[in-house]
Amino acid sequence: MERPHELEAYRAAKIHMFYLPGEATRDHLRSLVERHLTTIVSYATSRHPEVWRITDRDVTPFVHRKARHQR
Repeated sequence: MERPHELEAYRAAKIHMFYLPGEATRDHLRSLVERHLTTIVSYATSRHPEVWRITDRDVTPFVHRKARHQR
């Protein structure tokens, strides 16, 4: 999610979007989905579409952070 305009496009389309860690293994992804499935289903069926980030700890709204510039 490096392009802020993509995030805005998902929100404008009023869809539910869930991001998983890109560097995760298949087993880690399966574990994340199993662990948070109830929350994912709850958010996915709500009337308020959002872009979510799924982490080991929880499922939270995705907030775009600007990239740090290296010196």
